[in-house]
Amino acid sequence: MYAVLGPIVLYPGQYAFAAGGDGTKNYYSLLYHLRYGQGTHFTGMLYPFGDHLVYADGQPLLGIPLAYLQQAGLPVADSGLALLNILMLLSLPLTAVIVYLLLRRVLLPAGPAVVGALLISFMAPQLERWLGHYALSYAFVVPLLWYLLVRAVSAPRSWWPLVGYAATGLFAGLLHPYFLLLAALLGLAYALVLLLQRKRHTRSAYSTGLIVRLALTAVLPIVLFQVWMALTDTVSDRPASPYGFLVYRSTFASVFYPILDPLASFWRNAFNTSETMGEGWAYTGLMSLLVLVLTTIKAVRYLVRRQWRLLFRPVLPAPLRVGLYAGLLTFLFACGVPFSWGLEGLLEWVKPLKQFRSIGRFAWIFYYFFTVYAVFYFYQLSRYLRHRRAASFAYTLVPLVILVWAWEGHTTLAAWNKRITDTNADARYTPQALLHPTETYFDYLQWQGNGTYQAIVPLPYFLLGPEQFGTNNMPASAYEAMRASLQTGLPIVASSMSRTSQAQGLAAAQLLAAPELPKELLTHFPSRKALLLLVSDEGLSGPEKRLVALGRLVLKDAHVSLYELPVAALEAAPYRQAALSAATATPARPDKVRLTWPATGTTTPLGGGSLRHEQKAVLFSGVIPQRQDTAHYEASVWVRVVGMKNLPIFRVRELDAQTGNPLESYEVPARVGTDIYRGWMRPACVFQPRHPGSHIAVELEGDPFEAAHLLIRPAYTDVFDQPTTGRVFKNNFPLQD
Repeated sequence: MYAVLGPIVLYPGQYAFAAGGDGTKNYYSLLYHLRYGQGTHFTGMLYPFGDHLVYADGQPLLGIPLAYLQQAGLPVADSGLALLNILMLLSLPLTAVIVYLLLRRVLLPAGPAVVGALLISFMAPQLERWLGHYALSYAFVVPLLWYLLVRAVSAPRSWWPLVGYAATGLFAGLLHPYFLLLAALLGLAYALVLLLQRKRHTRSAYSTGLIVRLALTAVLPIVLFQVWMALTDTVSDRPASPYGFLVYRSTFASVFYPILDPLASFWRNAFNTSETMGEGWAYTGLMSLLVLVLTTIKAVRYLVRRQWRLLFRPVLPAPLRVGLYAGLLTFLFACGVPFSWGLEGLLEWVKPLKQFRSIGRFAWIFYYFFTVYAVFYFYQLSRYLRHRRAASFAYTLVPLVILVWAWEGHTTLAAWNKRITDTNADARYTPQALLHPTETYFDYLQWQGNGTYQAIVPLPYFLLGPEQFGTNNMPASAYEAMRASLQTGLPIVASSMSRTSQAQGLAAAQLLAAPELPKELLTHFPSRKALLLLVSDEGLSGPEKRLVALGRLVLKDAHVSLYELPVAALEAAPYRQAALSAATATPARPDKVRLTWPATGTTTPLGGGSLRHEQKAVLFSGVIPQRQDTAHYEASVWVRVVGMKNLPIFRVRELDAQTGNPLESYEVPARVGTDIYRGWMRPACVFQPRHPGSHIAVELEGDPFEAAHLLIRPAYTDVFDQPTTGRVFKNNFPLQD
């Protein structure tokens, strides 16, 4: 490790393993909780609600006790980043020790076991998680779980391996919930293979009682974790179907083909293969691919000779005889089997599985099973060659295998080292910049701090977690806001967490809504202190510029501008009253299209009825009356958010009046909208018709949706109307509740 990582090993507290995006956020979540938090509730983001520490990636197993020590007077928060980095680095040698013990259990002598353990550990796929997903980087968890299963099977009357398995699964799950399902899949697959490989007509060491105990132990961590969450989590409307279950999965290529340059580029060019998705990476190495080819040839020979028993119960040490097939089962799951075989509907029967959207991570189990088998295979092959008087060939083959494997391991670790050192080459992203910044605006924050402001609003705004809506990336303002939050203790209104409450997410997104829409968030603020707008030097959207215009500039730094935003400036009542006064004096526009649907049952919060559709609906198709050909128009519609799975795409198409052929097309995902009213969202699209007489088609397409109140109007002119009796709308915004 020192040979490749160098000073990172000696001075881990002086390096940020990643910066920006998840890298900074996952440092921030733990460090903020250590400095200012307590218990299981994380208050650093999604102000004023916060969220459970689990959904903030705050590693509760570390965050809760360390925050308690900080509250008790021990200054652990100052060493939080160094401690986290040390734990990630220590996971590598611990992994090697456990893999060594596994190799000894498959009957390898100490020397080959040491070499094999090092080769396997340096290519551990979880080391890539050093670059941001820190809670998933503890590579020793999978081999430790396997080792405990091996011990449990070898001593069926002993309870300590099973207790150790349950404890490992639970504690790892308190670092990251993915370890819970990983432990369950590993244990259940192992128990199933034991059951299938048990000899039917002879007394077997694999008793039914042992298999049942293994299965129960595998699911026990999930049960205990769910009980703990039920006692500590108060949110009841988290997303039930996060995006990505059959997207972020593993493939044969992501496990057996090279994933890093220079070998990856050569491989893709030589064999015309495509680049693989990082979430599915569990690369086993070229030597393991060779073992797979040789093993496949041997399996084909078994098939030809009809030696079925040897195929399903191969002559291998027990840990491998069971482990290979258990690993194969988990690998198939990581590839999406059986759901990817046109059986996605089965997920509705096992909805909790959909919470684990990156199923490619479960290929990590297969990585350890197969690489241990590969080391065993080469050791047995060398013995076979020596016994067949081909010792010289064996003595050539083994060093060559070790050399190739070690070169890949060195290349892998060097790649992660380069990314870490490249990050720290920029002075803005070092631990010093994160924990002890020196920019001018931090002097102002230290001076004003909590006395003036109640929370930070970063612009550009970010909102990750609600799934149905929000942003998909984190701007530079997120990094600056997190640094400012760590220094001042001020929480952040924006959010980058997982499975966020739908209602709380809507309230946070609505902060950027049109001024005429009441901001629910204001009713939850604990004080009337001003908000601190932290604006980075990036492009702002229209709603973000409107927020800036409401604030007062207090400081401008090299990369950041700070604005003071009074909470009163966000109140909708003055804007509504002014709009209602203007409505009586504003003439009606002839060049508009208003479409409402009759109420067949309950009315919508906007008044009137709605249109429900399964996939795609044309809301309007025709000519805008008295259209001005040089004008820009805005089409807007309200779509229901609460109770919906995913929000549709809002599309405007210009069609040739004679042929119906498309001339222009504009579209916007409804999920990025911020105009929110009582569980409904208003996507809008501005377009300019290019051809006189052409038809305009307005469509919604996606999962089942519900829509209400379509308006097509001149984009830069206020339009007032009453789509429902007694309720005035301005530009499709309700002015009366």
